[in-house]
This record gives sequence, C-alpha cells and structure tokens, in this order.
Amino acid sequence: MIPKNTKKIILYLLKNLELENINQISKKLKISVGSVFKIFKKLEESNMVFSSNLGNAKFYQINLENNEILKLCELLLIEERRVLEGYSKIYGEEIMNFENAELIILFGSVLNNKCFNDVDVLFVTNKPKEVTKFCLGLSKVRTKPIVPLILEKKDLIKEIKTKKQVILDILRTGVVLKGESVFLDVLKNVK
Repeated sequence: MIPKNTKKIILYLLKNLELENINQISKKLKISVGSVFKIFKKLEESNMVFSSNLGNAKFYQINLENNEILKLCELLLIEERRVLEGYSKIYGEEIMNFENAELIILFGSVLNNKCFNDVDVLFVTNKPKEVTKFCLGLSKVRTKPIVPLILEKKDLIKEIKTKKQVILDILRTGVVLKGESVFLDVLKNVK
C-alpha cells in the first residue's frame, strides 16, 4: 500500500506543471513540511522524482522517464476516477464508454457541486463529429447537457506548452476518465 500523503504528493506533482518547493507543496496539500521532506527523499532515492536547485530552494518534478512511477501514476489516476461520487460518477461512467477518444477528462462544476448547469468534458480525438454526436445523444437522455472541448493530441500538447490557463486548470482539477497512459504521454511530450 502507498501511504495517503505520498499519493497526494505524486498526484499533485503530476497535475501541477509549475515548479514548486517543499514549503509551497506542504501548504497547498496541508501536510507538514517534515513529512513532505521525508516523502520526497524516498521518492528521489527511488528515482521517481528529481529535484533542481533554484537559489536556496529545491524544486521537485515527477520523473516521467521512470517506468515504475508511470505505472504508479496510472494507478493513482484510475483510483481518482473510481472514487467519483454522485452526478460526476453517473456522468463519468457513461462518458468513459465513448470509444473514439484517446483521452477523456471530466472537469468543471460537476465534480464539486450538486448544482451544476452542464457537464464539461475534454475529449482528445481526431473524430470531432463523433464526439458531438455522442454528446448530443447523451444530453437528450440526461438532465444536463454535455459540453465537449475537443482537441487533437498535438493541439493539447501545444496548448500546455504555451501555458494556456484554461487547459492547465483542466489538467490540475479534472479527473481522467479514459486514457491514463495517453495523459502521461502528453505530459512527457510537454517537458
């Protein structure tokens, strides 16, 4: 079993592309600085993260070249999807069955509000017409409309590289419904 705080740190590093030091991560995740330091020390010894020094601070990043951490990240993304509840779980289970997308990320108000107006979904695919048809069909059956954001993989990589805030927010707060390995591949291509 992987300790809860280690999971939180790995997911945080994976989904937040900005460089942050131990103090910043500790504050955002509400974990003591000492615990964060110990976790990073173990992860660094295992070659799962690497650090870079900037001034007096050490900044950490996931080592996406390490196969062990890639598998662990995939499992953590799957676990994040499995713990969805309420409407996000209901919509997520239906949306993840769409076959013509490499990557599907559920994001927006459906993840944290009981009162939401629509369901926002990022589809990474080269078949936009199928996505639109699928979303329209699902919107007729469900009470809230599905609002797709459709990108090709190369466009998603480009948007991340140019630090488009909307896309960075989707990566940070969204839940991967399908395509965990594609998600990691996209992040590899950004670095």
